[in-house]
Amino acid sequence: MRWRRPIQRIAVWGIIVALVAPLLLAFSWSLPGLDIPEPSVIYDVNGRSIKGLSEENRINVYINEIAPSFRQAIVAVEDKKFYRHHGIDLEGIMRALVANIKAGAIVEGGSTITQQTAKKLFLNDQRTFSRKIQELYYSFLLERKFSKDEILALYCNTIYFGHGAYGVEVAARTFFGKSASELTLAESALLAGLPRWPNHYDPYQNPQAAKERQAVVLQRMLDEGMISPAQKQEAIDAKLTYRQALSRNGDAPYFIAMVQEYLSKKYGERQVYQGGLKVYTSLDLDMQRAAEQACAAGMKSKDQEMQVALVALDTETGQIRAMLGGRDYSSSNYNRVYARRQPGSTFKPFMYSLAIDSGFTPASMLMCEETEYEIPGSPPYRPSDYGDDPYHWRPFTLKEALMISDNTIAVQLNYRLGPQQVARRAEQFGFEHIEPVLSLPLGASEVSPMELCAAYCVFANQGYYSAPYYIIKVVDRNGRVLEENKVNRRRAIEPDNAYIITDMLKGVMQPGGTGAALAVPGLTTAGKTGTTDERKDAWFVGFTAKTCCAVWVGYDKDRNVNLTGSAVAGPIWKGFMQGAIGKVSSGNFIRPSNVVELNIDLDTGLVATESCPRTAVMAFRVGSEPKDVCYFHGLVNYFWRWDLLPYIQSS
Repeated sequence: MRWRRPIQRIAVWGIIVALVAPLLLAFSWSLPGLDIPEPSVIYDVNGRSIKGLSEENRINVYINEIAPSFRQAIVAVEDKKFYRHHGIDLEGIMRALVANIKAGAIVEGGSTITQQTAKKLFLNDQRTFSRKIQELYYSFLLERKFSKDEILALYCNTIYFGHGAYGVEVAARTFFGKSASELTLAESALLAGLPRWPNHYDPYQNPQAAKERQAVVLQRMLDEGMISPAQKQEAIDAKLTYRQALSRNGDAPYFIAMVQEYLSKKYGERQVYQGGLKVYTSLDLDMQRAAEQACAAGMKSKDQEMQVALVALDTETGQIRAMLGGRDYSSSNYNRVYARRQPGSTFKPFMYSLAIDSGFTPASMLMCEETEYEIPGSPPYRPSDYGDDPYHWRPFTLKEALMISDNTIAVQLNYRLGPQQVARRAEQFGFEHIEPVLSLPLGASEVSPMELCAAYCVFANQGYYSAPYYIIKVVDRNGRVLEENKVNRRRAIEPDNAYIITDMLKGVMQPGGTGAALAVPGLTTAGKTGTTDERKDAWFVGFTAKTCCAVWVGYDKDRNVNLTGSAVAGPIWKGFMQGAIGKVSSGNFIRPSNVVELNIDLDTGLVATESCPRTAVMAFRVGSEPKDVCYFHGLVNYFWRWDLLPYIQSS
């Protein structure tokens, strides 16, 4: 029986030589240049690298910086003869050859750690005989050039563990929040089992499968005499706590995660984490830090389960300048910037935009009173306002109705315009699948903070809708441009319409408006508060000529915030605008030539005089402005009681 092993070796080498001979000219006789994986770098809009993907997803370590228990575990489960062979396991190759010949294809590798390292560093993932021969040859050269420990270090620094983690150092931080040198036996065994099938053994998604794989690794270590039965059992019984190191969050973690997901789907994870891409994005790190500070300050005393989302866009281009998808990325990586919620009264401006194009003006008067609407198949609908008195029982100009966020007038206007037409107008602002219901201007249809912010940009951008985007350019390690994105914009409404609605929203930020306390000294701003039924969600969306920012505050689960948008979302918006004031300001909004501004009496909707106590400057298309002057207040001052005027008007 002793003669079998030499004959097997001769047979194996004979097969190898027969296969190699035709291929000798197909690749270099010498070892190719060592193509050490290079991480991709993400830059902000000012060319500064954003910490996160570039600095944390590949960290090379020396062999003595890897816990001995992990080195033993990876050898036991991947190549138990690693320290005894010269790069090739002949018995493993024979076993694989037989299996592959029977199958007529490459179905089994029989690869050693050296072979796997050669493949990762010098070859592609094609499963062909010629590629296998190259792998064997390069493995032989690797063993001649490097020591076993050096090869093992190369292997440990390049294998993929899942969650974008290449190399054991990043894997240790990703799954256990520590360095590779600090891994325990239990942790080492679990990590060593992941490279075989990272998605299936993912301990975050499938902890039971991960534990079962850990037990396999520990048994292999026991079989090889690396650990004792007691050590094996202790490791199996050890409770594992999965958590990412805080340092992995880096700058703008929600933004980085979004970029990472996009790049991985388009170019593959290996290219993203090892291909040395240069990714130029729209994020502004200064504005991002202002957003994070504003959210932290605004949520400081709030319930820990209450969440926040903030997104800021360049009004002209639609580029994302800042993004915060939640309160703490390390505890929840769910990006709420894309979560769909009812927007409350922040949806009203889109209806008012249609009203302006339908013959109404900011000075048009509507009565706030109890009104019942018949809805087939449902009980009558009676909209009301917030506060102790659900109705004001007096007329309002449309501008003041929007300033104070009157609900009954909004529903009345929606009824007059037609919910179907209002829904179609809203879709011009980038929304999809808007339901044409009477309560639409009160936020009946769910939208995301991103959609809402992009829609408000239309008002600041002279009627143009610019689709939000965040990747400006991607360049490979050789300087070749892989993609370059430009502004994608279309006209949504006319410039005069956009300016008139902007002017109405400026009133929200002025005395008497629901956002008066949120005005930022030195900035010309417009905005709208939003609070959903039963105060479940709180919103504020506001903009300058250059930047629009939307803030949402609420719970992931079915709970009520019990706060208004002006009370909780608004201060966060104001804090962001103040923190980024040098970046968000660009002067006043551009008034089109066919728009005029007049001082209007809020109680009559007529041109104001010095006698009018409540006035507001309003914008009108030329020819639509009021022609009559308000003489009521002069007469009232002489003959009537001022507090009777609303009743005189309504009669």
